[in-house]
Parts: sequence; C-alpha cells; structure tokens
Amino acid sequence: MALASSRDIGKKSVRFVCIALAAASTASASLAGESTVTYRSHPLILGEAIQLALKQNPSILSAIQQLKAEKGLLYQAQANLLPHLAFAGSYTQQDPGLVRTSGGPSVPNFDLLTVAPGQPITPIPANQLFAATRFTPTESWQIQLTASQLIYDGGATIASRRAARINEDASYYSFRDTIDQVVSTVRTQFYQILLNRALIQVQEESVNLLQSQVDDQKSRFEAGTVPQFNVLQAQTSLQNQIPQLIAARNNYRISQVNLARTLGIPADRQYASDEPLPIVGKLEYNPIKYDLASALMTARANRPFLKAQRSNILSGVENVTVQAAGFKPTVSANFGLEQRSSSVTSNLKDTNQGWFFGFTGSWNIFDGGLTYGKVKQARAQLEQAKDTFDDSVRQVEQEVSTAVSNLRNAQETVLSSQQAIVLAREALRLADERLAAGTGTQLDVLTQQTQLTTAESNLVQSEFNYVSAVSEFQRSTATEVVYNDQFDTTARPTTLTAVEAQKAARSRKDSPLDPDKPATHKAKQISLIPPAGKVDTGND
Repeated sequence: MALASSRDIGKKSVRFVCIALAAASTASASLAGESTVTYRSHPLILGEAIQLALKQNPSILSAIQQLKAEKGLLYQAQANLLPHLAFAGSYTQQDPGLVRTSGGPSVPNFDLLTVAPGQPITPIPANQLFAATRFTPTESWQIQLTASQLIYDGGATIASRRAARINEDASYYSFRDTIDQVVSTVRTQFYQILLNRALIQVQEESVNLLQSQVDDQKSRFEAGTVPQFNVLQAQTSLQNQIPQLIAARNNYRISQVNLARTLGIPADRQYASDEPLPIVGKLEYNPIKYDLASALMTARANRPFLKAQRSNILSGVENVTVQAAGFKPTVSANFGLEQRSSSVTSNLKDTNQGWFFGFTGSWNIFDGGLTYGKVKQARAQLEQAKDTFDDSVRQVEQEVSTAVSNLRNAQETVLSSQQAIVLAREALRLADERLAAGTGTQLDVLTQQTQLTTAESNLVQSEFNYVSAVSEFQRSTATEVVYNDQFDTTARPTTLTAVEAQKAARSRKDSPLDPDKPATHKAKQISLIPPAGKVDTGND
C-alpha cells in the first residue's frame, strides 16, 4: 500500500512530511459525513477499510496530536534563542497621609518661653528650614519597553532546541510505526471476517449434506431397507453440526464489530443487522518470495520503530549538554526605553524619559553537587537509550524471523490442506457409492463427511494464516506502507505544493537524521559509538 509516491533522490527529510501527513489526516478526520457515506453506502473493500482507518483510527489521531505537541515543545525550546520584547506599565496613587517628609537636615528645637530676657535669638537659615521638607507626589505612573537577549548559557538552550527537533523526528517515526501497526491490524481483521464467512459456508455445506443424509435415511426407513437406528444416527450428527454453524455466524458478527472499532466507527452508526459492517473480498493464496537474510537487512534499514529509538539516542546526547551547562555562567543583555511621571511635581503630564542598557550574569560556583548529579543521570539515560536500541534491534529481528517461519508453516499447511480436500472428497464419493451398493455403512459416510468438513475448515484457516503472515512479514520489514519522505530540491514532486516544497528544502539542511547534516557532530559521534558487546548502530 502506498500513502504517497516517493523518488530516489538520495537524502531524507522528515519534518515536512510530518506536518503534511498530520494535516491531511486531521482534515480527513473532520469529514465525518464523507466517512459515514463510505461505509454506509456500500460494502467495504480492503483498500477502503485502510483509508477509513487512516482517517478515523483513534491511535492515529492520537499520534497526530502528539506530533503537534512535539512541535509546540520545539517552539518552547528555541524561544530563548530569540530576543524577548516586553512592555510593562504601572500607575500608583497614595493616600496623602502616607506621604512623610524625609531626607533633610534636622531643625533645632527651641521654646520662646525658655529664652532669658535680653538673650539674643539665633535665627534659623531659610535653606535649613525648607530643606527639611521634601515634596512627594501622591500619584505616579511608569511605562517601560525592554528588549532582552540571552548571550551565553553554556550551550543549554541550543542543545535543548536540537533535542526538541530530534524528539519531533522521533515522534514522526513513532507516528509512522503506528500507521504500520494499524494497517496490519486492519488487514488481519479484514481477513478474519473473510475467514469466518468462509467457515460459515463450510458449516452450511456440512449441515446441508447431513440434512440430505437424514432425508435419505428416512426414505430408506420408510421403504424398510434400513433400521430406525440409521435415521437417529443421521439426525444426531445433524444436530451436533448445527451449533458449530451458529458459532461460526456469531464469530462472523463479532469480527465485523472488531473491525468497526479499529476503523473508528461508532456502534450506533453500524448496520442494525446480522452484518454490522459488510465487506467484499475473498481469501486468496498468492505465494510470495522471501529471504530471511534480505528481510533482516530491510527491516534494520526501514523500520520506523528503530529510527525512533535512534532519535532517542541523539536526544540523550543533547540532554547531557543541557545538564552540563549548569557548570557554566549565564549572561544576558538588556536594552529598553522608559518614561515616568516627574517626582518633583504633582502634574502627571510632567515626565522623565530615556533609555537604559546593561548586562546581567550569574554563575553557580557551588550548588551542592546538583549539576553533577544531573549530568550523571543524563549520561546513564544515554547509555540506557543505547541498550534499548540494541534490544529493539533484537526485537525486530525476532519479529522478522517469526514472520518468515509463519510464512513457511502456513504455505506448507495450505498445500497439505488442498491435498486433504481432494482425498476427502474422493473418499466421500466412494463411501456414498458403497452405501448405495449395500457394501458400505452409513457410519462410513458420516465419517467421511466429517473428514471433508475438517479438511475444508483447515484449508480456509491455513489460507487465512498465510495472508496474515504476509501482512505481518510486510509490517515487520516496513515494506507495506510507502511514505513520501524523499524529495528533489530541483524538481518539485506532484504530491507537494510549492510552499511545502520550499519548506522541505529548508528543512532538509537541518534534519538531525541527515548523515551529512546531523543535529550536532558530537551527537553523531557519541550515538555511533556502541558500548562494548552491543550492536553496531552505524548501519542504520
């Protein structure tokens, strides 16, 4: 299945695909009316079911929102790299009783009644008398426009932005892994419906044959050629087969409900009948070519699950830089304009205004080992991410090996079941002829009928197992869904608009997963150095 066309043009870009695919899926999810018509107007084919799941599946919609959340975290991380412009204003009014004189020279205290007759009075200079009182306005206002810019923080902000961009890529790859999982689930559930419908047909044929046996034995009993025991034996076999038919029909309805849930279809919008979600299709055995060694190489190179784990390693490298910045100083620059009311008059229109400029800095000389502990934790988390990646590689290899083994098993089972049906039908034909000739017994016919039913059930089950194994093989090797994550900067793909192509060209130069333009050379080097005894991550 191809979600978009791709071109082999050498280098990858994932950021624009993330935005475009998320926007397309969100827009499609909003078309509830269109989706309703799709599954209510006619039975679904497999391709329509997959497209409907891409629009409405809750896991995909949740992954889209996670992509948007990571984009928001990227904006937050790079905010300190850009200048901050802030405007502040204030207005203050005080009760006159709160205003006090202060700051002037002290005035000598004297009492005229204590002055002796004839003693001269020393005059108090006017400047001392009035300097003791200072004017304080009861109203004031102030406005300030400030621009600030981080100059140096030990590389923490730059590393945080790189980590946020890497986490965005990891979220994108997780989104792709979710799509692969949903597509595989839809295919398996779709095939399960086809299997259950085929089993209904097998059980109906078996019931019809047993019913014909009952009718035949009744006719023979009435003619006096067979005892009543033969009639009872045929009726018992028929009644024992009917519950299996009922169970097959129930499984058929339940499998449709399961697919409806994966497609995001509410229960009240499903068909109120024995077919909650009608589909069109049939189980077909179409052998594919596969090779374990090639499949393992393809899975290691293509699986978005591994690419997300690899991004976590790169993010962990940047996190070490962020935490180690606590050992270094932080310096910021501030510049601004300020206007305020005059402090020597009560007229609010009298103002003072001007500019200011300065630097602020801080340096934690000793923080009690806090930064050391954070760095130690970040390094441990980085090694843990490498171990997780190593285990993820083993997990992918196990999934591919299991899928190949299941393919081989299902293929052999299909061939064996096809031969069993041929033999069972021939044996049933001979049993019928022997019974008609009087040389056989009714038990032989019933036994061969049971064998034929078992063979037919085994065949449809083995066909289901094979197509399910094919689906799992394609999912484990990431070859089912094709993404448009490559582009040519000189020729715009038809799947992109001009604006999207321009954004893609800019994003390509900054992609942390581009081998020629990693997030940082340090992150690239550290992430490619596997711990002792671990898998070599340089082949991704």
